[in-house]
Amino acid sequence: MSRRNSDNFFNSMWPSFVDVMSNLFVLMLFMVVVFLMTNFISTAINPTVKDDRIAQLEKMVEDKDNLNQKLIANIKAIKGNSGKVLEESRKKDEALQELTNTLDFTSNNLKREEIKNEGLANKVAELNMFILQMEGDIIKKENQIKALENNETNLKNTVSKLTTEMQKLNDVFDATDKYIAWQKVQIVELGKKLNRALANKTAELWKVRSGFFEELSQALVGNDNFVMEGDRFVMPSEIFFEKQSAEIGPKGCEELRKIANVLKDAMKKFPDDMDWILRVDGHTDITPIKKGNGKYLSNWELSVDRAISVVKFLISEGIPENRLAATGFGEFHPLVMGVDAKSLQKNRRIEFKLTEK
Repeated sequence: MSRRNSDNFFNSMWPSFVDVMSNLFVLMLFMVVVFLMTNFISTAINPTVKDDRIAQLEKMVEDKDNLNQKLIANIKAIKGNSGKVLEESRKKDEALQELTNTLDFTSNNLKREEIKNEGLANKVAELNMFILQMEGDIIKKENQIKALENNETNLKNTVSKLTTEMQKLNDVFDATDKYIAWQKVQIVELGKKLNRALANKTAELWKVRSGFFEELSQALVGNDNFVMEGDRFVMPSEIFFEKQSAEIGPKGCEELRKIANVLKDAMKKFPDDMDWILRVDGHTDITPIKKGNGKYLSNWELSVDRAISVVKFLISEGIPENRLAATGFGEFHPLVMGVDAKSLQKNRRIEFKLTEK
């Protein structure tokens, strides 16, 4: 494209150049003609002047010829130079074209490099952001490490304190173990002493109980309804109460009065430091309470109420309240197993047991 523009420029300038040179030649020729005519007229008027004019004209013609030759030589030189100029122009155009191509190629490369640079710039920006994040993370990690180091220092101090405290506790435990060992020895000794004391108390209680029951047996001698069952003195409920009743009858009051008198005499012989009680237990047989026949809904209630009635009577006879206890067992602790009339009668009973609180 640059070569075509150069050719058009040269082709458009060359005719103008030729026209200028032609016009210049015509102008010079016109001036020569004017000069010749002027000299001719002057010569015609004055012959001497004519000869001079002729000489001048000849000189001028000669000069014109020389000038024409020079002009022709210059034109030829210009024409010859024009070919060289055209050739040089063509070479310059080719060089310019190559330079243009090189520039285009370089421009394309630059554009590609710019695109690459933009991508690289984005990557660099991303890397910078990543580096900033990493730096922030590193700072956080360093702070965490410092905090952990501080915690470790605090933990070491705490462990040291705890170790000291543990040593103190171990010393205390050692002393405590020794004290406990000593206490165990003392407890064993106290246990032995207590067992001996309990054995003595038990023996004393058995002695008292045996004396009480012996005196009670003598007071109730000839009465087959009174029996001994281990450490208990057993009397049938029929001696004291009517069927499904807890009210003591006259015969029952008489028998209980004998027991109260024996107990009051025995109390005088009991040691002052013996904490005893006379427990009165009420028992029934397994026959269920009939609904609507009385105030009791179960044998349990009946047995408890009978035991309480006996206790109240003994209190009225002068037995201290704090030395008596009433307990009801219902039908749940029979003396014998069976449903016959004799077994049922034997299980309906009042028991007296002299024991400790």
